[in-house]
Amino acid sequence: MLPKSTDASRTALLSSLIACVAAGGLQSVPARADELSDLRNAVRQLEARINALEAERAAAAKAAVETKPVAAPPGQVPPEGVATYVPPATVKSDESSAPRVDNAVIDPALTGFFRIPGTETLMKFGGYTKVDFIYDTKPIGSFDFFVTSQIPTSGPDTNRGSQFTVQAKQTRMNVDVRRDTEWGPARLYVEADWFGNPSFDFSPGSYQFHLRHAFGQVGNVAAGYSFSAFMDNDAFPDTLDFEGPNSGVYLTSASARYTWKLGKNWSVGVAAEAPDAQVTAPVGGGRSTMPDFVGRARYESDAGHVQIGGVLRRIGWRSGGDASDTVSGYGLNVAGSLKTVGDDYAVFGSVWGKGIARYVNDISGLGLDAVVTPQGQLEALEAYGGYAGYTHYWNPKLRSTAVIGYLGMANKPFQAPTSFDSSQYYSANIIWNPVGSLNVGLEALYGRNKTLDGFSANDTRIQASMQYDFVR
Repeated sequence: MLPKSTDASRTALLSSLIACVAAGGLQSVPARADELSDLRNAVRQLEARINALEAERAAAAKAAVETKPVAAPPGQVPPEGVATYVPPATVKSDESSAPRVDNAVIDPALTGFFRIPGTETLMKFGGYTKVDFIYDTKPIGSFDFFVTSQIPTSGPDTNRGSQFTVQAKQTRMNVDVRRDTEWGPARLYVEADWFGNPSFDFSPGSYQFHLRHAFGQVGNVAAGYSFSAFMDNDAFPDTLDFEGPNSGVYLTSASARYTWKLGKNWSVGVAAEAPDAQVTAPVGGGRSTMPDFVGRARYESDAGHVQIGGVLRRIGWRSGGDASDTVSGYGLNVAGSLKTVGDDYAVFGSVWGKGIARYVNDISGLGLDAVVTPQGQLEALEAYGGYAGYTHYWNPKLRSTAVIGYLGMANKPFQAPTSFDSSQYYSANIIWNPVGSLNVGLEALYGRNKTLDGFSANDTRIQASMQYDFVR
């Protein structure tokens, strides 16, 4: 045990030694110079030893402070004894990005957070680097992510033939800031990758900054740019491919939302989100006359969760002249997850609606919210589909996920022959976590696209990925 010495105690000790030396000298007649020299040397050695022990003690105290976990503000962690839903972890880590009820943290230990000196604010820098090696056996118009609606079914196509792509666009970085306020737990979250605009940019070579999240939340009020309240990001399967299943509801947009917590397991919320009328018209284009309004109800338990979301839209069109029209859009999204055996779990999602193509993975950006009839009227298009996925852990370091999905539309006979009609999606992977935050995986994907003219085509993709998380 290290001595708890101070300057005062050390001085007292040395003074006592000197007094003893002096007393001994007075009693020795005559005092010998060599004995006094020996005593002085002993005092110096003792003083050096005390200094060394104090230095060791100070170093140990400093190390203990540096390794001590960050003490979280009370509002940032759930109280003891209160069950908290923990969504399945995926390579994309989207479960940590979404706004949550009461600003709940996924990791109560707050791994990676540090306190900003002189404040009660906690901060974490996160994200990951990821590289994908992608080989397509047949033509597809989306090289960096697997979009079944981009498989060409007919007509001239300069992208025909097999294609090999290597890209690191999914690499992302984020900043998470949290603190307690008099209105409740507060959070600021910003995240970006280099995918440009995934809904419209299918070029394989360009790296463009892409904002994924930039929102603030105090208590249960959230505003900014993030996941749509209509989607359920906790119900997406663990795929290496950036896109995920064809019928998944996936959209990021500017919005404001409020959530009410109803007891231990239930919550309901409403949101107003930025509109975007995606219309197919002979002339002119889409216009929006009000925000998209979203409502949802969610049930969470230790075994999983289920979420029901609804959206109400007003889609408009203007020709550039006097002709214009508007139509209502509406839809439902039911999704969830369920823990099964061990660490295994299942996820699912189903969607139906009119005028909701903007929200659906593989048909967002294709102008399929509504179409202008030959008579100049605007009609909302019906879309429907679903997917299911299952993740199995072979051991704590090795897991696999299999996914199946279907997406269809109720087309109008006056639409273009090459308009999207339906698609199928299948994927299976194996992901290995050999050490720390490193994940290595291999995934096989198969998709089939059918267009209104009755033609169909398929593509098989093999993707190998390597990913390293900054904080995991």
